[in-house]
Amino acid sequence: MVLVSEISLGGESALLRSWEKACSGKDVVLPPAGTNYLDSVRASTAAFIESAGHELVSINNEGIRNYVNRFDYDKFVKYVKQVNGWTHKLPLVFDNMAQELNLIALLDLLQFGSGYRKELHTATGRGASDTIRFGCISMHISQTLIDAKGLQALTLGDISQHFDIPLFGDERPMAQGSSAVMVSQASELRPLAECILGCLQDTGKRLELGGYSSLADFIIKMCTEKPSAAHLVEMLANAFPSLRDVAQIEDHQVYLFKKAQLMAYDVCQRFGKTDKMFAFNDIEQLTLFADNVVPAMMQHHGLILPNKNIIAKIENSQPLSLPETTAMRAASIVAAQMVVDYANGHSSAAT
Repeated sequence: MVLVSEISLGGESALLRSWEKACSGKDVVLPPAGTNYLDSVRASTAAFIESAGHELVSINNEGIRNYVNRFDYDKFVKYVKQVNGWTHKLPLVFDNMAQELNLIALLDLLQFGSGYRKELHTATGRGASDTIRFGCISMHISQTLIDAKGLQALTLGDISQHFDIPLFGDERPMAQGSSAVMVSQASELRPLAECILGCLQDTGKRLELGGYSSLADFIIKMCTEKPSAAHLVEMLANAFPSLRDVAQIEDHQVYLFKKAQLMAYDVCQRFGKTDKMFAFNDIEQLTLFADNVVPAMMQHHGLILPNKNIIAKIENSQPLSLPETTAMRAASIVAAQMVVDYANGHSSAAT
């Protein structure tokens, strides 16, 4: 039996087109230079929810008060310590701080793919986040180069091997009634592998063009310049389209910057106590990291109230539109800030 693939593992131009289609950050308008990007997240999400977004998702002030009043502080502290410690618990040995920083940054850079959760669990038994961690750890253990040049040299086959993402799906006979020649069709997960590869190659290319040897090198130089979470988020978003988490909804520019903020947070948590360049004194100004999970929890606890159309889509496992997903994420950021303000006795909105 001969196996023939209907798709090619090569084709740099095809990969670039696939990545550019998936990466919406290339053409977004960022806040003006010198603007505090964390303030931009708060202001833009609040403005969106107060206007157009309010018809999609509203904030439940009473739900916020109830949530804070029944808050289990001890349980929260225990959980936060566990979550904050993940960067210290990677089962790996590093040659130096920069190598460890580089891997942590890549883990945060690749935090996407939740839309493939079902397919990933079926194929590998892992969700999106675990798939990314599995792949990054595999690259480290195999001593795959993940500096600027190494990221550009990765192939689709490398991504498939390290992240355990199948590129080929079911086989079928090329000719009806004959199994002499079988044709392999593209896997449902191939687009995810292409996006991972595109993100890594694009990042490596931009690092090299900017004169940086690795993502760690970029972060170290930005933090040496100014040890600030807001500054690092701004520099990351300006340098890498994959970190420009921004949505244009009608005349609203909604800034979220989830992955850039997550990267700043993890860097500070892991290295802030041992290196002053990562001891960001504005770390508490980071906003909620609004991903796909947080809005679901916000809805569960009654802090945000999606409209009937969104609820129906969620209950029927239907995809949400860009305005709907943006409204869910933006409302979560607004509600989280209101929870903090109310808990600290500074909120008039939740009264």
